[in-house]
Amino acid sequence: MKYPLQFRAKWFWFSLLAVLCWGAWAILSKLGSGDLSARAMQFYYALGSVPVAIALLWGRRFQLEKDFRGIFYATANGLLSSVGNIAVLAAYQSGGNTAVITTATALYPMVTVILAILFLRERLTPAQIVGVGFAATAMVIFSL
Repeated sequence: MKYPLQFRAKWFWFSLLAVLCWGAWAILSKLGSGDLSARAMQFYYALGSVPVAIALLWGRRFQLEKDFRGIFYATANGLLSSVGNIAVLAAYQSGGNTAVITTATALYPMVTVILAILFLRERLTPAQIVGVGFAATAMVIFSL
């Protein structure tokens, strides 16, 4: 039997794994935020990342990358992700609706699109522009 092209692509399976992990992350974050502060949740979140970091280093025989620019971007990514995560955890802890908070914050790619247009000089097709418009509209409607 021949499977559709996306089922044969590695990106599809990695994307599916990410969706499953992030879905579970959102539920666990909401549950944990009822017992811990956003700062404590972030600390334990980082602690939970340690085994993954060790496994990644072990897989590379403990050889670190040496590209300064790449290291800068990765470190900045970690800092921004941590601050964003603390904000999401604080939103969960404030008693907000988990579905609304998760959906609203999942629209972060809209910021990426704007930054890609401004800094990377990327272009959107008319269909993509309509998609961004629908996403913005969905955020407003969903938060009502």
